[in-house]
Amino acid sequence: MGSVSGPGFDSRRLHFLIVLSGGLLDRGRVTALPSRSSAPDGGLVIWKPRGPTSRAIINQVQLRLDFKGLGHCGTLDPMASGVLVIIGGAGRRFQQLLTVHDKSYEATIWFGISSTTDDAEGPLSCPVPHCQIPTLERIEQALCGFLGNQTQVPPVHSAIRVGRRRSYERARSGDHTPPPSRQVVFHSLTILELDGPRLRLKVDCSRGTYIRSLARDLGDSLGCPSSLMALRRIASGVHSVTDAVLPDRVVESDWLSLEQLLCQISRVEVDQHQAVCLGHGQLLSLDELEHPQVAENSGIEGDLRVIWCQGVVRGIGRVVDGFLRPKRWLPERGIDRVVDLDPA
Repeated sequence: MGSVSGPGFDSRRLHFLIVLSGGLLDRGRVTALPSRSSAPDGGLVIWKPRGPTSRAIINQVQLRLDFKGLGHCGTLDPMASGVLVIIGGAGRRFQQLLTVHDKSYEATIWFGISSTTDDAEGPLSCPVPHCQIPTLERIEQALCGFLGNQTQVPPVHSAIRVGRRRSYERARSGDHTPPPSRQVVFHSLTILELDGPRLRLKVDCSRGTYIRSLARDLGDSLGCPSSLMALRRIASGVHSVTDAVLPDRVVESDWLSLEQLLCQISRVEVDQHQAVCLGHGQLLSLDELEHPQVAENSGIEGDLRVIWCQGVVRGIGRVVDGFLRPKRWLPERGIDRVVDLDPA
């Protein structure tokens, strides 16, 4: 980006104009916020059916509710079904908090079948001679080796960017170099059913985990190729199947307010005076707050907290060295009209 300078240039005025337009100043770098959404602040929990892409589901919901600018918190592959959290309005500013949470899945894995995409989408093949289908005991032993922190290589046919291109775009052009590995966590792996070559598995894992890779790696560890044939996401963070509505039946009354969407996310309560201070970018000592336990480790990256004031969500703060530092602020949701800051 070129620099802005010249006679009459006023950087303070530029800062003010950026704030008014909804941008963020991050130590001198301008960070554009998501495009403005016509939706109310908050979101929806949708049950995505198998077949359409996550983007197609968002488009369908936007059309039904006459909203624009919706986003989502965690892509589901077209062949997968399950919980998809959709956000709009100021809810898009909380996407980071809504995507860091663990996920739960029900996966169906078939042994004796390999796939170029590690799932039912790609060309399937069976080894010749046929491999021996592993026993329940062997599968249980193998799954124990996947629990905890793991280094996982995502599928070649995935939406991960490698350089400037999606990995699946490179694969379609003939480059089958695997994407970079990543660290994931498997909290639990529970066998629901084993029926011949078909294994049904409940998976509780960290965000960013590819169940397709788990299916592929499980088969490799057992000496028998395996692929993911079906996948259902049954929970995304605190939101589960019981909260979800079908996209072709969603109505405006299903929309969750920002407070409903974030009510179970780790929070800190402040009074009106403290909210004004945070809105001006000031740090607050945890000793000044009514709930000092916010300093405890919440398992959320960077120790982020949703800041509430008098029953209203006001922004996001980060706990650093005994202080609450404002990261993102929503002045339009309170009586103080202060700038939107991101000092972290």
